[in-house]
Amino acid sequence: MIRCTIRFFTFAFTLSLIHFIIYPAISQDEMPPEIDLAQPLTLEQCIQLALVNSTNIRNARIDLVIAELRVKNARARYYPDVFLNGRYSFSDDIDFGFERENYDAGLNAQYTLWDNGQREASFSQAKESRNATTSRNEQIKQNLIFQVTQAYYSILEAQELFKVSGEFLARSQENTARTEAFVEAGILIPADVATSQVREANDELSQLNNQNALEISMATLPRLMGLDPVRNPLITVAEDADYQRYRETGNIEILEILIEEAIQRSLENRPEFPEIQARIKQLEWDLTLAKLNRWPRLNARYDFDVNLDDYLRERENFEDFRSWSVTATMDFPIFDGGVTKRRVQEAELVLEQTREDASDLERSVALEVRQTYLNLRRAERAMQISVTQVRNAQLSLDVIRGRFEQELAILLELLDAQTEFAQSLTNQVRAFYDYKITQTALLRAMGELQ
Repeated sequence: MIRCTIRFFTFAFTLSLIHFIIYPAISQDEMPPEIDLAQPLTLEQCIQLALVNSTNIRNARIDLVIAELRVKNARARYYPDVFLNGRYSFSDDIDFGFERENYDAGLNAQYTLWDNGQREASFSQAKESRNATTSRNEQIKQNLIFQVTQAYYSILEAQELFKVSGEFLARSQENTARTEAFVEAGILIPADVATSQVREANDELSQLNNQNALEISMATLPRLMGLDPVRNPLITVAEDADYQRYRETGNIEILEILIEEAIQRSLENRPEFPEIQARIKQLEWDLTLAKLNRWPRLNARYDFDVNLDDYLRERENFEDFRSWSVTATMDFPIFDGGVTKRRVQEAELVLEQTREDASDLERSVALEVRQTYLNLRRAERAMQISVTQVRNAQLSLDVIRGRFEQELAILLELLDAQTEFAQSLTNQVRAFYDYKITQTALLRAMGELQ
């Protein structure tokens, strides 16, 4: 039996829609024309590239297209279903001394006249699912911006730490060479050379660690941006003007906000809240649908058939070989073994769980904002302390170096002063970028990361 239906054309149209809407989003290398990867990238450029090429963003777009298709499918239930039927079969009836062939064709249509609101519930449920997907995509976007920002600052931090460790490794090598010269001159003893070599080895290991951290950070950022690792294996980032200003003046623009205001803004802006509210409405419609399954449905059906076998033989009086009928049916569920009842109970329990999750979400978001806010204030204070540490360590190093050159201090004091100064510079770099990342984390916690 061969059956050709209009649904086939609907299916083909849907495939074409997916091809033209989704396929370009996941196949084309969409590179904003104003961004040159051969040049150092700013944070804004990295975010712009990530929002175009990231796998998470592309999947989020697909999820939204799928949700929109489901809304259209739910709306399509308001329309009748039309079928075009054709049949070709062999018959064992003998006519005119040879085996007879039978042909039939028909057109059928059916429509639900009344379903007690099931189509409306399904349509509303699909729309709430689309709303939830839209809010979830906004959350994915903000998380991606935070990840890219974190990776971007990690590169800058690793670059500065590598620079600092390189400078102190060069000083350690100079100290070792000077110590060896002093030993040959009889001023120092061989044990001083060993002490200097130990410090040099530690500085070399520190530089290797910073180099590895830099290379890992430079590989992490392109991955988050969705860049091809073969065609775009390496990128560079632009220098941070805020860090240079911080190094020169010891000041940085502080995010002035009270913790109560931060929490309030998070409750207003976080995309998780509209998402879970849409999810609750979707489950409410799901519960409504489960209850409506207990009610009857009124359907209408129209059939139009043509006996092609006889018509093709006679080829006249077409009306004699056609027939049509209209039928109205009502389906009333009487017994299903308790399936509908259990579906209603399950829908009620899932809805209760989701409402409890919504209540807990407010508490969780408030706690997250509070923790991030306190971390930001700690990071601010750490930057202030690091400035004082660098200044004091520099003064101490200058004094001890002068005393060492006048043979009033031993080599170990000089090495300790250099180590303390190197550590203070390292702390300053880490304190600055920890503050920048924590500031971005607070914006994300408030739902304001754009």
